[in-house]
Amino acid sequence: MNLRIIQWNISYLGKIDKKIDFLAKNIFKEKCIFVLEEVRIEDCEEIKRQIDFNYVYSLDLRKPGKFDGRNRKLGVLIGWSKDIKIIDHGVIERSLLPERTLFAELKLNNSKINILGFHSLTGVSYKRAKSEQFISIAEFLHDRQFNFLCFDANEPKVDSYNISELEFFDRNGDKGKSASLLFGENKVHELEDAFRSFIADKSNKYLSKSPLATSFILTGGVEKRYDYIYYDKDWKVKSLKYLYNEAISAGSDHALVLGDFKKML
Repeated sequence: MNLRIIQWNISYLGKIDKKIDFLAKNIFKEKCIFVLEEVRIEDCEEIKRQIDFNYVYSLDLRKPGKFDGRNRKLGVLIGWSKDIKIIDHGVIERSLLPERTLFAELKLNNSKINILGFHSLTGVSYKRAKSEQFISIAEFLHDRQFNFLCFDANEPKVDSYNISELEFFDRNGDKGKSASLLFGENKVHELEDAFRSFIADKSNKYLSKSPLATSFILTGGVEKRYDYIYYDKDWKVKSLKYLYNEAISAGSDHALVLGDFKKML
């Protein structure tokens, strides 16, 4: 059984129509799931109107309060093709901003698919809060098994093919330890970075490259790989692509991450 997974921080800036058009070009009508971050309420409604999928949305579970600012009005949206059924969904209640998280337990044929999407806080704006969010997500992953993680991490500081060489940002003395619980040698789950797995049998051009691919460019032109799909051993990576230039042309500031997976017997 094959399955297409898409992760994309669509960005709250700019109009949504071009982003929807680009997303629609990369989805399948069957066996397809996408996870979107930085989704405003009005954008969620427009996506639902134009793309005939089923959906859950984090801001339906954690509705913005009367005095909430924009930072509490950017949700996570999970959409899936009509051949997939939903069993359960929710947000990580212990996270500092629960609406930046969303999980769904889905079923395709006789196979359950547990998927978690989240959008990391930025260290510049939120400082130590970013680390605390990582810790709450790590606790959740430690207690519950998932098949796929789709997320914008705002990490690492230094990307590497070798996980032991990853470097994470130090926020108020954290020294990157909380990020390591999710992506580093100390990760609390058994899922693997799909892109790192995909290039494992490719040419040596990635072995000394940082970042391994570009999904975001900082002010000043520094390239980063901040966006990920992680997967578990029940699946095999058939293809993993970072569509950066195309996603920028569609109006986002992050690459669309496009993964094709095959269920192992």
